[in-house]
Amino acid sequence: MNIDTVQFSHILETGDLPNLHYFLSHTVFVISHKNENVKTLREVLWYLPLNSPIIIVTNCHESEKEALTNELKLELAHHQKIYLVHQKEERIARLFETYGVCHILGTDGKVIDGKGEGMYIGTLCAYLLGYPRWIIFYDADNFVPSALLEYTLAMSRLFMSTSYATHALECDITNNVMLNAAKQFVTDLHTIRICWSSKPELKNARLDTRILGRCTRVVSPLFNELLEGWFGIQGYEISSSNAGEQGMTIETALSLRFSSGFSIETFQLLDLLFQAHKRKESTERFLFQQYLSKSPHFHDKKDEKHIKKMIEESLGSFFHFEESLPDNVKRRLRIVYEELGLDFVIPTMYPPLQNVQVKQIENFMDQYSLSAQAGYQDAVVAE
Repeated sequence: MNIDTVQFSHILETGDLPNLHYFLSHTVFVISHKNENVKTLREVLWYLPLNSPIIIVTNCHESEKEALTNELKLELAHHQKIYLVHQKEERIARLFETYGVCHILGTDGKVIDGKGEGMYIGTLCAYLLGYPRWIIFYDADNFVPSALLEYTLAMSRLFMSTSYATHALECDITNNVMLNAAKQFVTDLHTIRICWSSKPELKNARLDTRILGRCTRVVSPLFNELLEGWFGIQGYEISSSNAGEQGMTIETALSLRFSSGFSIETFQLLDLLFQAHKRKESTERFLFQQYLSKSPHFHDKKDEKHIKKMIEESLGSFFHFEESLPDNVKRRLRIVYEELGLDFVIPTMYPPLQNVQVKQIENFMDQYSLSAQAGYQDAVVAE
């Protein structure tokens, strides 16, 4: 397992521009949106590349969807590749039902609430676009989204430094030909997570900074223990166990399992490490990178009840791997549960999209495009 924590002395130089162009034209951005106001969402979108596909997965109240759609259409007229998908969308629910992922559906037949479920939808939609090589997840609740510029530039440099990316840039072969040809000599799974430099709060007219979030301070030490138990790595600090800003190759996104609610970031990092642990003879083909950002990250400060729920769902992820957990991790888990008085919550787990044999559906995403042609036929969904 290759693990790397990176901090650049500079973020961009002219020599990086050809790589940046290729990366942005082959990267899809998935934005998780719930009830953030449209102004906040628009500002997040403003800092994303104009020519990259952007998928907004929203779980706003269904009665607000039309107004959200109309305002985004008006404000983002220059964007040709923005897609708005509602989490309760009937066609998406039927697609999961077709693929046998029925436990993601509620009693009303629609996808249940939860961030993990929204990211699962976003990944499915990214795959159905057919051409992106990388997928980046950003949250919509970012009050100073200029930080996303740094995150995107950093991920471009890191992803484009791999042998797969070098081969891709040289060949620039369309469809999946290049992807299949490159598999034989590239990293199997590659994930990059953003470590915020701080999470400031405006308090008494000054910035009060913290290095780690409240949930991360509880969850990340368990990963430090896990690295020692599974890989013999000592003294390495994981500080991105709950990072909402992250990127991965499409192959990685299709290979990882998903989980419900707020557990998703913790669960997927566990799953990445677990897959590497199972394949110890080829762990060098797994790459996990943490990028140490220089930009402070401002977002909505949640109350203690919300943070407790996040911690419970995140820690519950570990029990999906209980049989393989080292004893030191099990001991620390027991201590944390006792000290914090946590409830025992095990998140729902969803299969990797590659295992449910998702098939390409031509033009499926056109129906969600904010610049869709009026003549799009719903009959595509039935195919």
